[in-house]
Amino acid sequence: MTTTMELTCTDVAARATRSEPDLIPVGSYVRLSLDRALKYAGKTDRQEGEQVGTQLKRNGAFSSDLGWTVVREYNDNNTPASDPLIIRPEFEQMLKDLESGVIRGIVFTHSDRLARLEYDAARINRLYTINPRLVGRAVDGGTDLSTVEGRSMFMMQATMGGVEVANTKRRVSGTNRANAEKGRKHGGQRAFGWNEDGTIHEVEGPLLRAAIRSVPGGLRVGEVRKQWMALGFRPKQNKRRARKDGTQYSIQHSAVEAILVNPRSCGYRIYLPQVERRGAKKPWLPDHVMYVDGKPVMGWWEALVSPEEWAACVETIEARKAARKAGNLTPHDTGHKYLLSGIARCGKCSFPLHANWYSKGTSSYNKYGYRYACLSNLGGCGGLSRVGPPIEDLVTEVFLTEVQRSLGAVKSAEEVDVTRNDDRLGQISQEIDEVNDRRREKRLSMSQALDMIEELEEERDTLTRERRKLLALKVQRQDASPDLLKDWEGYSTSEKKERLRRSIRAVMVHPAGRGKRFDPALIEVVWAD
Repeated sequence: MTTTMELTCTDVAARATRSEPDLIPVGSYVRLSLDRALKYAGKTDRQEGEQVGTQLKRNGAFSSDLGWTVVREYNDNNTPASDPLIIRPEFEQMLKDLESGVIRGIVFTHSDRLARLEYDAARINRLYTINPRLVGRAVDGGTDLSTVEGRSMFMMQATMGGVEVANTKRRVSGTNRANAEKGRKHGGQRAFGWNEDGTIHEVEGPLLRAAIRSVPGGLRVGEVRKQWMALGFRPKQNKRRARKDGTQYSIQHSAVEAILVNPRSCGYRIYLPQVERRGAKKPWLPDHVMYVDGKPVMGWWEALVSPEEWAACVETIEARKAARKAGNLTPHDTGHKYLLSGIARCGKCSFPLHANWYSKGTSSYNKYGYRYACLSNLGGCGGLSRVGPPIEDLVTEVFLTEVQRSLGAVKSAEEVDVTRNDDRLGQISQEIDEVNDRRREKRLSMSQALDMIEELEEERDTLTRERRKLLALKVQRQDASPDLLKDWEGYSTSEKKERLRRSIRAVMVHPAGRGKRFDPALIEVVWAD
């Protein structure tokens, strides 16, 4: 944040005409890539801005020795200079002030505080080349931007700094990958559902586990989001995305979805290089599970759910996204209000029935609240309207009776072989290593090696997705169990509806004469094959 000028340019000019003709108004630039007081709040004795404050004092004392006066301070605390995607707001303002003449130079503690990229160094050098009267000095290192030699050295320092940053990133990336392959602990914020030491959080853990297990049964991501927000959960705040009025942001739908599909839940370790995290699209985390010899690498934390339960959740969400893309679902559908909407059909014209509330009045049907009707304005015949709750109660009773009867006929989940692709996945990993070895030995050209590796990677991705589908199938078969009867009343409408769809193709509602009592014989359940 730019601070208020300690001494305005007008004041400087006035003083220069009286007794200090050599007084030069300059800007003091300070920066720190990581302010540990912000990152480790409450865990360090440092104060926010303490280190950049020291830089400001040194810059001020150095300016006085040179006969300059600091009239503006530019403070990019907690802002890296080695990342081309990060904009330094105070740095940009400083360049504008230099170009417009608000300041006649800059002072900084060292060249690496000012620029770590050749591009930024070149922008500064351009201004000094255009206006040779500008001054610019570093407290340490001897950089002098007012001379050709100083600017050349400044550019060389930025170039070498860029090389150092690239080498550091390469080493860190290699270390991170090696740690990921061994499932070792890595830095980062505490994940939702876990404590810092990897144990399951006493409140968040059970909530996340229940949500992952419920999604395959019909629970929507939007419903999970509403539940968590109702319990007071909000996204982690930081200075850059905090609202000006101090209020908290709500949890985004995409953030909840990312938590639900994160392989971390079943203990799988992912490896996602930073360059891939910065793509235009958000990465789909299930595609970044780390495999060694064809088997997923397990992390150091406690697993919340089984791999089968996680895979079932992922497959369900992927299917909904595909249906939404095809136009069969509304964006971010948060749940279902009516159990038989999309299932019940008109017995006269077979058009889907739509649920709507009765209008105000004294009709005895109003006690039921809503009805299923064949609406002519939507393409139906308009000749059928029946109260909703009695139909739903009847269909539920019929469905649960059929589940009870057919429990023994459902194929066992143990018959699903989820490991049938593991051997081939291990072979693919070895074959990719062999191709790379042959390329390094010059036995294959780069083009030939890339063709072979891409073909193997495509096969690996296909087998990985098939493995997730097998895991999901295993969970679905486990779902057809006595637990369904026991837990039915605790399910949301979406979860109940999902289970009905698996067994019931349609519910045909046949017309009845006006004023007649509800007749179960006029409700026909058409079972799925």
